[in-house]
Amino acid sequence: MSGTYRLSRTFSLTAQDSGSDRHRIIYEAAPGAHPVISGGTQVTGWTPADASGQVYKAKVGDIDTRQLYVNGELETRARGEKNPPGFSKTSTGYTFTDTSLSDYKRPSDLEVVSSWGWKLMRCPVQSISGNTMTMQQPCWHNANLQQGQEITNPTWLENARELLDTPGEWYLDKGEGEIYYMPRAGQDLSTATVTVPRVQDLVDLNGTRAKPVTDVSFEGITFSYSTWLAPSSSDGLIEGQAGFRMVGTGNPDFDSTRLKWQKTPGAVNVSHGHDVAFRGNTFTHLGAVGLNLNTGTQGTDVTGNVFRQVAATGIQIGGTDVIDAHPDDPRDITKDTTVDNNVVTKVADQYNGSVGILAGYTDHTVITHNKVYDLPYSGISVGWGWGLTDKGGDTNYPGNSGVPIWDTDTTSRDNKVTDNDISDIMKSQADGGAIYTLSTNPGGVVSGNYIHGVPAPAYGAVYHDEGSRYWRNTGNAFCDVAYQWLLMNHGMDITATGNFTTQPKFSTQANSTGDTVTGNTTVGSCDQLPASIVNNAGLQPRYRHLDPGPAVTDHQAPTAPGTPAAVTDFPTVADLNWPASSDETGVTGYAVYRDGTLVSASGKTSVRLSGLTAGKTYSFRITARDAAGNESKPSPALEVTMPSGSDLALKKPVTYSSYSEDNTPQKAVDGDLSTRWAQGLGLPDPSWIQVDLGASYDVNGAITTFEKSSGYEYRIQVSPDEVHWQTLEDHTSANTTEMTNYFHTANPVAGRFVRLTVTGSSGNGGSIYDFQVYGTPRAPSSDQTPPAAPGQPTVKPLLPSLVDLSWPAATDDTGVTTYVVYQDGKRIAVTDATTLRVSGLTPEKEYSFTVVARDAALNTSDPGHAAVVTMPADHDLAQNKPVIASSYSDDHTPQKAVDGDLSTRWAQGLGLPDPSWIQVDLGQDTEVSSVVTTFELPGGYKYLLEYSADGVTWSTFEDHTSANTVAKANYSFADTPVTARYLRLTVTGSSWNGGSIYELQAYGDF
Repeated sequence: MSGTYRLSRTFSLTAQDSGSDRHRIIYEAAPGAHPVISGGTQVTGWTPADASGQVYKAKVGDIDTRQLYVNGELETRARGEKNPPGFSKTSTGYTFTDTSLSDYKRPSDLEVVSSWGWKLMRCPVQSISGNTMTMQQPCWHNANLQQGQEITNPTWLENARELLDTPGEWYLDKGEGEIYYMPRAGQDLSTATVTVPRVQDLVDLNGTRAKPVTDVSFEGITFSYSTWLAPSSSDGLIEGQAGFRMVGTGNPDFDSTRLKWQKTPGAVNVSHGHDVAFRGNTFTHLGAVGLNLNTGTQGTDVTGNVFRQVAATGIQIGGTDVIDAHPDDPRDITKDTTVDNNVVTKVADQYNGSVGILAGYTDHTVITHNKVYDLPYSGISVGWGWGLTDKGGDTNYPGNSGVPIWDTDTTSRDNKVTDNDISDIMKSQADGGAIYTLSTNPGGVVSGNYIHGVPAPAYGAVYHDEGSRYWRNTGNAFCDVAYQWLLMNHGMDITATGNFTTQPKFSTQANSTGDTVTGNTTVGSCDQLPASIVNNAGLQPRYRHLDPGPAVTDHQAPTAPGTPAAVTDFPTVADLNWPASSDETGVTGYAVYRDGTLVSASGKTSVRLSGLTAGKTYSFRITARDAAGNESKPSPALEVTMPSGSDLALKKPVTYSSYSEDNTPQKAVDGDLSTRWAQGLGLPDPSWIQVDLGASYDVNGAITTFEKSSGYEYRIQVSPDEVHWQTLEDHTSANTTEMTNYFHTANPVAGRFVRLTVTGSSGNGGSIYDFQVYGTPRAPSSDQTPPAAPGQPTVKPLLPSLVDLSWPAATDDTGVTTYVVYQDGKRIAVTDATTLRVSGLTPEKEYSFTVVARDAALNTSDPGHAAVVTMPADHDLAQNKPVIASSYSDDHTPQKAVDGDLSTRWAQGLGLPDPSWIQVDLGQDTEVSSVVTTFELPGGYKYLLEYSADGVTWSTFEDHTSANTVAKANYSFADTPVTARYLRLTVTGSSWNGGSIYELQAYGDF
């Protein structure tokens, strides 16, 4: 093939055009030729449109187009200013304040373009009357279906003669059959090549299930100047996602459209094609998708092509309909597609919610060694369905959002995104990533990719969204990522290990379960990332001419580093260090190889390696790199045999301050980095877990793996008896900066019990994936004699829910160290005193208390005699009494603080500052001996409690203004009963939460 082939209709192939008998049909460029398949028409005969001479026009007759190219460059359809003021949404469109809009000659040509999150929506105007703009249906209806993501005010207005005011803009007046254009500086329309596209599908391969198109190749051809006019219809372009459109009438709600979104067509389309290849082609100046592989396309090879200046997605693989997800016939599966060594850039340049490369429901799609950059939204997107079409549906969505629940898996499996160079994405849209996934994909791999230049609108450089499952992320390198390198939003059973990043932040959310993020390396700068990953990603050498990068002048590698040395304080951790390399321009970083596999990187001459096996021998080598990415030869090898030992806390008994849902304390010591303990939901810091090692050890180290990559303050303590604690590690003065934190000391602390207290969590709450403890056993105690049983406790009720216990001391041959207190046979406390205050009891209920004694060897006595008590009745003097307050919010009225119901509360006026107060009228002078104040939160309040006989002169009952509360229920006792008719509680400080009280109770003597 040679020259330009101008099409007036689609060039279509069917099964009868296939290769046969092991021969292929190849459409290829003749030697030295550059053939073009074009759907464009030249526009000539330009004349000045008005006396100014700034705008020109040409007769084009009965054509329609959404694109115009001048000398091969896409020009801009006439548009107004960005985010025009004065618009307000109505049920049928907008009202506006710009009176000039009412004078537009052809208002029905006008298009509202509105950007929201991942979508760029386009909706045509029906009419303008006065200051009211009415939008076309069904576009407007569909644009408002997705609650929270509806179309908003215009981001800009487009396609009116009145908006043509900037060089490079154009407008098609279909009524007059004329096209207008304002030339850029230096453009001469008498000599310029001006092209408008006329044909939507340039080439279609139309196979069927029974008769596929097979063994056809296209090589060295340029596909250019296609159109797509559907966004100009009354449906407009209302995205679900990735440019797929909600269309048609009769859609009652958003969920009703989910299985009916229309796919954007391609300039080249393949349906039921087998062993079709596209090699060395150029896809450019295209009005929709570049290359579109439809249902039943199998064995497709897309290699060495350039996709540039494409209106929508560059490469689109597989369908998203039910036939694609759950086909009745395996011939409908899209599978075994290779997308290899392509350049994808400046695509989605008009339909900005589209992506670089999209794979829907596909089996074994391999997207590898591509260079993907300069995009408005995501780079590579794999998967579809938001988990709704997966086997069993998506439990995150009530009723599965109206989508039928299948009992079979989708076709998505074994899709791999490897060794790509992805950069400069998310330039106009949000809520995407360099690599974005949806739904279940067994065997899915994201590896070897170099991802750089990722701005904050990317919610994760790698973003496993809604129902993503079974993906393995490894060996990727992340540079210049603004927000976080990884996000799992309802991502399940996903692993991320052995990745390298300059941005340590990542997160999981929305019922993400079974995920493991460990063994990833943070480096200080991009030129410290492993050169082996960076250099291998993107185009391979034979394809780099397609998009050559900046010339590299430094080809001299650094010298090899010296022989490393190792320190092994833990049986699973090695600290390596090595003599520095040298380089003519400077060494920027080092890579660490374990048994020949890349495992870490550093900008220093040292590194810590975790996840090793006790007693196993490893071989370590180091390489150096420079800023140009030249990598040195490896250092001499270091053989290291790890010491013996094990995690003392593994699967040992755990006690705790609280926990949330199924994130139980035992999961912090189960050895599984995909499970975690989390403190009670919504509770403030601090929180803690405590491990019983089962015997006494000299504890010399701990490894703590938190949920988040930073933001925790904590303390680790060791105790022989659960009462007397000694600090092993104090990390309370600064936040953690890594997910896994190591501590080792040459001065061990003796004990059997180890407590980890999270003193600060940056608002995230205490949350631990793994807590490991190391040390050496202490010699067993020779003391085998238990103490004598303590005497029977004395129980003194202080309130209907509170008692003080006291008991006679026990005796022991070496001395009693602690007492364990039981309530109705359940352990409730350990103390070294002979007294204990017990709260949370129920009025008029009988309780039994027993005490046992322990010595230093934790020999335990028999229990003492039980003390049985029946709690007094609850005669709350304040209950249902008249009450006033400084303010209140919504339905949290003052009366709810004295209604006897601990599920209702008073709260001060929303947004009002401290102080706030509440005052109760007891009705008459009353003897008051105690007051119980139950706050909304378990800490963070300062308060003053006062009493008065006349409501004018006040005396202090308790002054708690110098320190914050540390519990929800706070008890105030008078030395002797006071006479009061009025009680007033003033919240002087609330840690910005506002005064909020579940119950204020007053009692006389018992």
